[in-house]
Amino acid sequence: METIAKEYRCPDCDKLLFKGLLIDSEVEIKCRRCRTIKTLKGEPADKFICYKYPCPYRISVQVPAGK
Repeated sequence: METIAKEYRCPDCDKLLFKGLLIDSEVEIKCRRCRTIKTLKGEPADKFICYKYPCPYRISVQVPAGK
């Protein structure tokens, strides 16, 4: 299964801050290593929109049972 989560790292010390997917948003987070506050911006929503049907790049996400 392909994961679409991206690693977001501190631009100063390269510490991993979190993994996730930000779309048309931004997050302000404090790096635990260098103690500075960073603002990380997400990807534009247009990057994830496919104008063809059916989309040839669509990935299916399977949720484990019980969630």
